[in-house]
Amino acid sequence: MPAGEIVDPTKDSVNRLWRLFLRIGIPILGVILVVVVVVGVTLHSYHSTKSGILKLTHVILKTEQSRVSQEVMNYLSPATVSSKLVVDMLSHIPTEYESGMFYTYVMSSLRQTKQLQSFYLASEDGNFTMIERVVDKPNEVRVITLKADQQGGQFLEEYATVDGKKISRKSLPANAYDPRDRSWYKQAMQSGKLVWSPPTLMPSKKGLVITASIPYKDRDGKKGVFAVSISLQQLTTFLGSLSISEHAQAIIVDRQKNVIASPGLLLQFGDNEWSPDKNKIDAKYNPVIARAYDQFLVNGVGIRSFKMEKDAIPEKSSLSSVVPPQSIEGNYISITSQLPESVQRWVVLIVIPESDFSHFAVTGGKQNLLFSLLVVALAAAMAGVLIYQGHRMDKLGQRFKYVKNISERENNAIEMIASTPEVFDPRNEALILTEGVCNLVSAKRVSVWHIAEDQKTLICNDLYTIEDGNHAEGVQYSIQEIPDFFEAISETETLQVDDAANDSRIAQFYKLFMRSSETKSVLITPVLGKKGTIGAVIIEDTPHLHSISHIAKIFAGLVAMRFVAAQVQFEEQDHVHGKDIQHVSTSIDKLTDDIQDNLSTLKPEDKTEFLLAPGSARYNNIQFETLDKDEQQGIYPAVSVMNIAFSGYLTSDIEEASKLIAPVKELVVVLQDIAKKYGLFYVKIMGGHLVAVAGCTKEPDVTAPIRLAHAALDMRAACLEMIPGMGAESNFGIGMDVGPAIGTWFGKEPRTFNLWGPTIGMSALMANMATDGGAVQVTQSAYASLRNDFLFRPRGTFYIPKVGISHTFILAGRR
Repeated sequence: MPAGEIVDPTKDSVNRLWRLFLRIGIPILGVILVVVVVVGVTLHSYHSTKSGILKLTHVILKTEQSRVSQEVMNYLSPATVSSKLVVDMLSHIPTEYESGMFYTYVMSSLRQTKQLQSFYLASEDGNFTMIERVVDKPNEVRVITLKADQQGGQFLEEYATVDGKKISRKSLPANAYDPRDRSWYKQAMQSGKLVWSPPTLMPSKKGLVITASIPYKDRDGKKGVFAVSISLQQLTTFLGSLSISEHAQAIIVDRQKNVIASPGLLLQFGDNEWSPDKNKIDAKYNPVIARAYDQFLVNGVGIRSFKMEKDAIPEKSSLSSVVPPQSIEGNYISITSQLPESVQRWVVLIVIPESDFSHFAVTGGKQNLLFSLLVVALAAAMAGVLIYQGHRMDKLGQRFKYVKNISERENNAIEMIASTPEVFDPRNEALILTEGVCNLVSAKRVSVWHIAEDQKTLICNDLYTIEDGNHAEGVQYSIQEIPDFFEAISETETLQVDDAANDSRIAQFYKLFMRSSETKSVLITPVLGKKGTIGAVIIEDTPHLHSISHIAKIFAGLVAMRFVAAQVQFEEQDHVHGKDIQHVSTSIDKLTDDIQDNLSTLKPEDKTEFLLAPGSARYNNIQFETLDKDEQQGIYPAVSVMNIAFSGYLTSDIEEASKLIAPVKELVVVLQDIAKKYGLFYVKIMGGHLVAVAGCTKEPDVTAPIRLAHAALDMRAACLEMIPGMGAESNFGIGMDVGPAIGTWFGKEPRTFNLWGPTIGMSALMANMATDGGAVQVTQSAYASLRNDFLFRPRGTFYIPKVGISHTFILAGRR
């Protein structure tokens, strides 16, 4: 067919656009329609809810208005009731009984009513009696009695409890004080009825009070004024505690715009120069309250709504602490109620932003919107599923092509290897095996290994690294180095490991072989022979880790064929040459023959592992351990063990290692002297550890851990000073533990004493964990024995099998 007659259907623009519309356009249009419907329903629900909430708000506020007015009346009523009751009592008793009746009634009132602050009784001839509650001592009262005379009068001041018990009494000059000149006296006499004075500041500055005064005439026709002061502190507290809404403002005002009570009113006036005239409603400072009060003057009491058009911030004023600065633009609801004539027609005024109540509708609308968005999200998800299904077939087609290409690559690789005859000849290096597998699976490294005849050594035949294209061989590992790896490949199962460092089966192999190349994942396929596993094919860091096990098994089979062929050739050569092959001497054999064991030159008394022989030391001329080599053996209940772990000194440079000999010899002598100084039981060196023991006795020796701790601190100081390379970067640690241990003598003369048990192991663990700065780390049991004589700081906790969580501590110094 000519090329010009070939038609590619994917190039049909009309067909492609129609498919896109069916797969993408229709689901998107469906989601848009759902969004439009949901938004419309949400907005309608919001406006309906807001309207209903505002109607309900007016009903609730009307009830709240009545409650607030009643609370204010209940607060002020004791003053009005007291005034009328006392006036009636005074009008029916002679003048000489007025003081006694007044005192009895006032004391009873102060005991029963907390808001009553003080009482006054003044006669027309200038006599005056005042009883007031002590501000800082609510259970005590102060009684002032004035007797007028020509010298200016005398005050008799008495302190007593509310129960009538006298506390103190003294006289003070009255300085011509005349109660008849006071405003509360004059106003009552002029009006002839109960009058209320504006709020005044108490001399103690502990609160504001208002005074109700009323005139009276006793049975003898003598005139006077009775007055009672009531504290506004609890009333202002009540107004501040109203929780009508978040931004509600509540105050009590009179007809002259004087603020009688409001939250925080006392905080504004801390000096005696304050007067009620300075505390008026002013539109300059609080336009919202001023606007609400004007609404009351025009429309009277009730619930009103008004709108503030201008956005403003109130300036600092006498009301700035009552009304917090905020934006005042918006709609407000005011509630006003007027108190009876008995309290001078005071007005209770409450102002609430409408947004405080409509906020509920906004919150509900947001919740509805969230639910609506959830519906939209579900619809969008369904649309996404449709779009995904529309593209899934295309992806499956691409996947099919990809798998087909992989299959072709695998077949080509196998054909290439199979077409190379030298692959099956063990005499040739079949490097194409590792290269072919590495390129086929895009791995970082591929290696072929075989197990030696002794079944204890793993040898690398070929290692190919794709980054540099180099081959290597000859790497060997013994079964002692990687026992878990030997066990894993002997199970003849393919291992697929994503994180080799954290897999217990191959963690040892990872540290020795893989970590240097920074590979992480690995596929290990055993090479099987007649008697089991004879080798392994190892593929590192391939992106196809979990899908190429069949390829790895194919190549493992080819490797197995090479190994079997090599074994056959070896057996044939062994049969031809016979079994009497002479061993060829090498330079290594001669070197081995020339080695002399230096231990053979030692005298019997020099053959000891101890720096300090068991039981040979004394402390303060007291021999704590007397060792009977025939009987002193068994379990010791409280042995103190110290372990010094040295690290960082192993090196392959013999010249550098030889430099340590001299300082180490000097250090050992110093450590021996320290051990003898504190009478340790024995000291010995085992590899990179120095072990010191104290308290190896049948009965617990309470001095043993203390002596060992003193020795530990001295040995630590010696190590820091004498060992090269120490100082700030110390690479040794000291551990201590106290507990039971088992000890006994072993062997023939010269016999040796050995001690073992969990206490020995725990001291070594403490030392290995404390190799940062030469710290002395002790167990919880050692800390319990030493805490009274040494200073410690907590190190942390660790888990001990079959024991649980244990605390560790750092020995900081001596007390």
